[in-house]
Amino acid sequence: MNILHMIVFFWWSIFVIASAINQNLLNQFWMIFWIARWADVLVYISLIVLFYFYITLLNNHTKDKYQLTRLISRQAIYEWYNKEKENIKNFKNTDYKDNFVFNIRVYNEWGKVWAVIDEIFSAWFRKIVFINDWSQDNTLEVLEAKKQQYPDKLFIILSHITNRWGWAANQTWYNFIKKYWDELKIQRFVWFDSDWQMDIKDMETFIDRIRNEEVRVAHLIDRKQDITKWKNKPNDLYIWSRFVYWWKAKDIPKTRRIILYISKIVTRIFYWTKVSDPHIWYRVISLPALRKINLTADGMHYANELNEQIKKFKMKYEEVPVHIRYTDYSLRKWQKNSNSIKLWIEMIYKKIFFR
Repeated sequence: MNILHMIVFFWWSIFVIASAINQNLLNQFWMIFWIARWADVLVYISLIVLFYFYITLLNNHTKDKYQLTRLISRQAIYEWYNKEKENIKNFKNTDYKDNFVFNIRVYNEWGKVWAVIDEIFSAWFRKIVFINDWSQDNTLEVLEAKKQQYPDKLFIILSHITNRWGWAANQTWYNFIKKYWDELKIQRFVWFDSDWQMDIKDMETFIDRIRNEEVRVAHLIDRKQDITKWKNKPNDLYIWSRFVYWWKAKDIPKTRRIILYISKIVTRIFYWTKVSDPHIWYRVISLPALRKINLTADGMHYANELNEQIKKFKMKYEEVPVHIRYTDYSLRKWQKNSNSIKLWIEMIYKKIFFR
């Protein structure tokens, strides 16, 4: 609270206490304004004042969380880079797929993350950035062992010194990539998951779309066309969707389909972004687009924040059909239906009350 808040809160508290002790004083005060039901007015004003203070304190608390995550993020990047900067500088690209870096958040994923690593490297991708969000199981040991197993890969592990939840890992990724993308020698940034829910084979679809787009843009440049126009502009990002071809979307629980459909409607109302699968994770983003994006959300609101910035910066995007492997493990760990309620509450708070 600032001084003004303290003065208002102090004197209003004195007024409420005095009114409770001597109701005649309150009756005489409100008669000046020709108000007979003084008790109702007192209750209504008190509720408004309390709500105002609650939102003010919640906003300050949220900002403090952002600053804490920012501090932890910078510490993780600084510590790793001082130790591994020579490995980055000496790594040389040998294939088109070396233009992509995979970014994977991990928290207590030792049972699945090893399979995800093997699958990515078996598809001939060679660059991965892991954000270990203070895992309490053997996740870090698995990552270190895999790093030794693949010495010819660019295997980066950034560890938070305390748990900030997976969504806060976004900030660590973005800060790291924005700062060192030249040294990493990359062109595309891939969001991927550690619970073996995403299929690496879908990357071939992403790459086909990207290469077709590169050919189209090169042709326009040869013809001296203005590629800054929306129609000619290259795509800024490619976004997964389970519903591009809705009849092919399999193994999605009915309850989840309903929740995702409602989310799509809410996203269009609040953010004016037309995406068929709004709470997305599997994405491929170009580095120029990445430089514009600034995510601050520590919670699940990060996806809505991204949708909002897609609209704000007029980013051109294309939805790509993917195949999601729903398992009891992934549904239990990250995909609880109750999370949608938390997301909607957070969305309303951030959109209307957060300043």
